[in-house]
Amino acid sequence: MSGISGLPIIPMYETYIKNETKYADAAAKANPATQSAVSYFQSVASTLTTPQALLKNYRALQVVLGAFGMSGLINEQGILKQLLTQNPTAKNSLVQQMANPAYLQFANVMANWNPPPLSNAKTVASIVQNYVTNQFEVSANQQMPGMQAALYFTRNIGSVTTIPELMSDNTLLGVVQTALGLPMQFGLLNYNQQVSILSQQVDLKKFQNPSYVNQFVQKYLVLNQENSASSGTTNPLVNLIGGTSAFSSGTSNPLVNLIA
Repeated sequence: MSGISGLPIIPMYETYIKNETKYADAAAKANPATQSAVSYFQSVASTLTTPQALLKNYRALQVVLGAFGMSGLINEQGILKQLLTQNPTAKNSLVQQMANPAYLQFANVMANWNPPPLSNAKTVASIVQNYVTNQFEVSANQQMPGMQAALYFTRNIGSVTTIPELMSDNTLLGVVQTALGLPMQFGLLNYNQQVSILSQQVDLKKFQNPSYVNQFVQKYLVLNQENSASSGTTNPLVNLIGGTSAFSSGTSNPLVNLIA
């Protein structure tokens, strides 16, 4: 599948990651809806001095949540209120219980209202840039399925330090599952079984290396395009939860060799 420039998905991915900000800004300028959303947010940001004020302003909230990849929570006022008001470092806070890297980033930026976070010009600019970037990735995905997850993964995987954090982000987990060739039935396993398998297969420290991330994402993009990537394989679910890993040296799964 090719992008709008005619490039296949891998060269297009490599082009985007070299300077995604440039492409995102250009796409935003060409999109009236994005421009309108950004302009409105910038015009009212300084007036949103309390969590309640932000929660009541749907248009501004759309931009803020969109910047953190949390648009799906737009109608979850109860959850958002807790994320906006609780100390994100407290062990009993909701964000610590959720263990989602995006939610934690959101709380770290937005939970301190003395002074209000949106009174800081740098914070507003960062939110706008992240919103524009996420909108660009959504658009890129419409042209090349898988691109949104690939770019999101590239930007965010480096901040993930534990397997539970990885599992709490469906996009990051989806990329890992596809790149490793884990069968669809992986999602049917219980939480501890999934943790065990991922702990064997994923070395999060390697994602600190941009070259490794690039190679890993390229594998995801290739396998994501192969609709039958996991069909017809000899990796039954029982192998995943048995005494040995389905991807141990005693099996013949070429996908492990690709990322070794």
